[in-house]
Amino acid sequence: MKKLIFNILRKAGVDRAISYGIFTRVWGLVAGPVTLLMIATKLTKVQQGYFYTISSLLALQIFFELGLKTVISQFASHEFANLTWGEKGAIKGDAVSRERFIDLLCKSLKGFGIAALLLMIVLVPTGLLFLGKETATRADFAWRIPWILIVFGTGFNLSITPFYAVIMGSGDVVTVNHREMAGAIVSSLIGWAVLGLGGGLYAGFAITSGNIIISWSYLLSEKPELLRVVWSKTFGRDREIKPVAVVSWWGEVWPMQWKIALTWIAGYFVFELFTPVLFHYQGAIIAGQMGMTLSAANSLLAVSLMWSYTKAPEFGKFVARREWANLDRLLCKVIIQSTGVAIFGAVAGWAAIMFLQRFSHLGQRFIPANQAALLFAAICASVPIACLGAYLRAHKQEPFLPLSITLGFVQGWATWYFGKKYSTLGVTSGFLIIIFLFSLPVSVYIWNRCRRKWHPASCPSDKMRYSAEVY
Repeated sequence: MKKLIFNILRKAGVDRAISYGIFTRVWGLVAGPVTLLMIATKLTKVQQGYFYTISSLLALQIFFELGLKTVISQFASHEFANLTWGEKGAIKGDAVSRERFIDLLCKSLKGFGIAALLLMIVLVPTGLLFLGKETATRADFAWRIPWILIVFGTGFNLSITPFYAVIMGSGDVVTVNHREMAGAIVSSLIGWAVLGLGGGLYAGFAITSGNIIISWSYLLSEKPELLRVVWSKTFGRDREIKPVAVVSWWGEVWPMQWKIALTWIAGYFVFELFTPVLFHYQGAIIAGQMGMTLSAANSLLAVSLMWSYTKAPEFGKFVARREWANLDRLLCKVIIQSTGVAIFGAVAGWAAIMFLQRFSHLGQRFIPANQAALLFAAICASVPIACLGAYLRAHKQEPFLPLSITLGFVQGWATWYFGKKYSTLGVTSGFLIIIFLFSLPVSVYIWNRCRRKWHPASCPSDKMRYSAEVY
């Protein structure tokens, strides 16, 4: 059955990497109603508000990760153009590229280890203070210990990230998406079990634990040679051996990382501030409604961006080989596929919420259907922006930085002001207007300008002289 499904998808132009990604999102769509039912029957409306507010607070890990995952993947894609995977995760090919690839991973592990530790130290007291304000008058359930456990689980997950970032950058998207699919299934099953047994907010930690188990199980079973090399280079006898080549963190990685870091931080104020603001000003119940609706919207965005996500290594390889025509064709294909899926999903999501609000009490766990439509429309407009961003970052550049900072400031202010004054209607309306009238047109303008500047030979209408220097 599995082989038959893959063959059908392949004939439809969907490769195995995207297939696993789609299965992961399909599982999310299938598991979503089950999770919704569990939350509706096992958690109160106030607990639901805490559940989704905690999820938004955990997104603060962006401030600790600082976009490094994306940078690692991009650099790894350039080095792996001359490498291949061997048995048990051994790396074969050009000696210089191999040493740089391993050095990139080792340095990334150190950076993420420090980031994970700082995340635990900072987020635990921050969440206790923020969530405690609502607790003083309304909460009569355990949330402090679940919060602490969830933060620690998030930190452990963060520390594993570099392994899958370099695997993703190597082009082995199948492995990454397969791992995500297995993690999603196991996490859901464990989370449901905890909710069913009356574990309340401990379900959040259960979900995080599922990802940790799957991630380490895969590395230990499929990539033991990679683990051995990294351990030897970091703690073993090989750490004293001078490598053939290294990656200069401050000279190569940091110039790109700080730009992407600011972009990601700005992204928090665009996509993750809704629930905490509503929690603070409108209460846990309203925050829970927005959180559940936003969760559905983010699932739609994740499904839509699978084409961009899985093709990011190919973008990087086309840039490394200066195959501009192939790069442009791939971008066009990715935008059409991603946006089409987003529009279809947005209509289906809006119709489902409207149906539930008319015929089931479960509909009251979402924001009103007309407001959900505004949120889904904004998500559809965000998809091509993300695709253009992936294209540009493949050049080891981050030209969207000024836009991202400006958008983060404007959207953050709009979320705070309109959320305080007009609740969920203000938040969704402001989001849609800013994305459509500002972010989308400016993104297209920046992409077109950079494309003409970096490889004008691919622009027949551009009379600029072609330059071989892209970076």
